[in-house]
Amino acid sequence: MTTGDERQQAVIARAGEVLRDDKRVLGVYLIGSYATGAADRFSDVDVHLVVTDDSTEWFKEHWADVLRELTGPTVLADRLPGMIGGLGITADWLHVDLIVHPLASFDRFQYDGVRVLFDREGTLFPEGDLPPKGGRPGEPYWPAATVNLFFYFLGNLVTVLGRDERIVGNQGIGVVRDQLIALMLAERGVRRNSGAKRLNAFLSDEQRATLESIPAAGTDVADIIAANQYICRQFIARGTALAERTGGEWPTEFVEVTLAHLQNHFGTSFD
Repeated sequence: MTTGDERQQAVIARAGEVLRDDKRVLGVYLIGSYATGAADRFSDVDVHLVVTDDSTEWFKEHWADVLRELTGPTVLADRLPGMIGGLGITADWLHVDLIVHPLASFDRFQYDGVRVLFDREGTLFPEGDLPPKGGRPGEPYWPAATVNLFFYFLGNLVTVLGRDERIVGNQGIGVVRDQLIALMLAERGVRRNSGAKRLNAFLSDEQRATLESIPAAGTDVADIIAANQYICRQFIARGTALAERTGGEWPTEFVEVTLAHLQNHFGTSFD
């Protein structure tokens, strides 16, 4: 695969060579445009590692050093929230992400499209590269973490608007909307990896219409509440149906107390 430019190709070559010498690294693979064949000279390089469980703490502390082994000096190396690893930017603005997965939590099907650089034992990706489905539906799955996060974020609307933090309240609409998007992808059995700038191909026409119908909101409290109510009702209808379809566990008690919390504070129903 020769897309992109020589700087990107050099990073990919080093990732396959240098990291192979570290026995704690069990495999290295690419996601994103370099895995799907859509890379160009503007593309990021998304390098993912699978490491032994007992080396996880070391990689948490030293991921940026590993990144610089691939890129050379960086002007920015910033951890990505919720992940082991982060992004790096070089002086000529080459953007490389390095993400580390402990073996115990590794999921070979997490991303839609994978290019394997090496698999030490041949067990991480037994069939080699995983071609992208490009948004084609697969087997629906239960996104337990997404469901719990949705109602956690939604319940915090009471705190945010109780403090009259209307700008934060407006930002929060995007946060709960993103959890709804994740639920929609699970409905279709789609695992997305094409980045924040591509989404349409992963959604059905009905799902896109639903998202595009979220009420517009600025910083007016009533508008913020209305947008959250719409998203919540969509999430509950879709989430309960998906739980039944997949055998997932709908967090009934957490949902009920969150809805009651919102009702008690705002005097209006969210379901």
